[in-house]
Amino acid sequence: LAESGLGSGLLARQSTATEESVAVLKICPHCSSEYETAARFCPSDGTALRPKGADSLIGRVLADRYHMLKRIGEGGMGRVYLGEHVKMNRQCAIKVMSPSLVNDAESAARFAREASNAARIIHPNVAAVFDYGESDGLIYLVMEFVDGEPLARILAREAPFSIDRAIDLASQIADGLGAAHELGIVHRDLKPDNILVTRTRGGKEVAKVVDFGIAKAIQEGAGEGLTQTGQVIGTPEFMSPEQLLGDPVDARTDLYALGCILHLMLTASPPFNAQTREQMIKRRLSEDAPHVQTVDPELPDTVARIVARLLARSPGDRYGSAAEVKDALAGTHMRRSGAVRAPAARPTPRSAPTVAFMQATEATTEISSVPALKPVRRAPLIAGGVATVAVVVALALRGKSDVGAADRARAVAKDTIVAVARVDSNAGVRDTAKAIVAPIAMVDTAKQNLRVAQKHVHDSLARVTTAANQDTAAVRVPLIRFAKAMESGNIIELRSAYPAMTSKQQDGWERNFFANAEKISVSIRYGPATIKGDQAEATIHLKLNIVNKDTKQSNGFAYTQRATLVRRGDRWQIVGLNGG
Repeated sequence: LAESGLGSGLLARQSTATEESVAVLKICPHCSSEYETAARFCPSDGTALRPKGADSLIGRVLADRYHMLKRIGEGGMGRVYLGEHVKMNRQCAIKVMSPSLVNDAESAARFAREASNAARIIHPNVAAVFDYGESDGLIYLVMEFVDGEPLARILAREAPFSIDRAIDLASQIADGLGAAHELGIVHRDLKPDNILVTRTRGGKEVAKVVDFGIAKAIQEGAGEGLTQTGQVIGTPEFMSPEQLLGDPVDARTDLYALGCILHLMLTASPPFNAQTREQMIKRRLSEDAPHVQTVDPELPDTVARIVARLLARSPGDRYGSAAEVKDALAGTHMRRSGAVRAPAARPTPRSAPTVAFMQATEATTEISSVPALKPVRRAPLIAGGVATVAVVVALALRGKSDVGAADRARAVAKDTIVAVARVDSNAGVRDTAKAIVAPIAMVDTAKQNLRVAQKHVHDSLARVTTAANQDTAAVRVPLIRFAKAMESGNIIELRSAYPAMTSKQQDGWERNFFANAEKISVSIRYGPATIKGDQAEATIHLKLNIVNKDTKQSNGFAYTQRATLVRRGDRWQIVGLNGG
């Protein structure tokens, strides 16, 4: 729908006796008075009111029972109107097939198929169909009406969603799909435009699947296929690889589309980004879906595994049913038990790093306080004073980090100067004393400068160490993802964590670890890492504990790898693994 953003269908919640009808601007054809009212007749003369507008259907009563109030949207196969049953006073959504398609056998069959399929599905998360028929050359479909909003519009405005919100909506969609799949009906065009979201009186969001216009019953024979040879119907951005190729589809095609929608809700981006639709289709057919944690590393591993399995290229690697998807999503919610998304993907140090310095060496000359002085000769006293100052300077320069030693030496020097002044008050001694004081002032300045330099060195080392720790932590993120993929036992997840995997490596992992594994647990220990610009090498030691699905016995394996990584944007990616 051009205005509302809906697809070719519309879903809404049934009105109840406690709900108000939607007021529509109406005009009386007899007196030309305008009213904004839910009434159907003019209060003045009793003439049937006609909603104001240019649409010829507005104001008419379709099939003698549906009063057409206003147009609320338009899709590929027709228009959707807000109508009201004249006897039951219940508002509904009425899809009227475009007159230009009425005589097209394929379009008419598709429209009838939607009515037939949707009417069979009775579920709170699927649009309910009340009626279907033909009147005055118009083919129409009557559905429940709800004051809802298409998921596509909500995504454009609010994505990415919180994990709880995305999981809740995906669970509801899976529940609705499950009801259709149990009847052998595959939607084949599941997308955000075909999901309406409304709210209960308590504020809870309710998702409902609409528009089964190209739905296909699984039991259809080869001659009853929906598409012609070489023709594929659907929305490529949400179509599975097998559907794009025109291969037979089943319920797992809808689950792939659900994976695309869940990816959008969690990350606000599609699983396959490309500049053109052709490039996107090529990637979808030839590549495995990128791991959702490459877009948002904060997403929990349990949620990422569900998305990866939904988006598996081969149908056999996806969930077998919508019920399995719902159970997996419910299990994720229980394991998280209300936890919110982790605040940071890159680990930070628990405390500031300790910086080691060489211990300052103490002077070998013992310095003691000066006893009461007796008159002595001037020359030896001056020489002694100068020697003391020399010791002070030596201590300041030699034991740079031992500020206390410099303070002690400085105090002794002052005592010496005072003693010199007491011995002789003549000018020569005073001048000598001044000559001694000057170097001490220089020592004070040098000591202050030394403290500033020490703080600068300490801060610089702390910054360098912190940056190095952060770089190392960033390198470890893809290594952790690789270990988690090993633990999942799913080769698709392993390839997502290590896209450069060779065929030989894949065969080895499948044969040695995955083939007979019922459960795999992995612990990781890190070896040294070397980072040079945008390239890095790191050693990881994996300890695998594998439970054999046949014997139920547990076996341990030590597994060491030397990983080669490259920086792509702000993330690291594994490009090579060597070891055994």
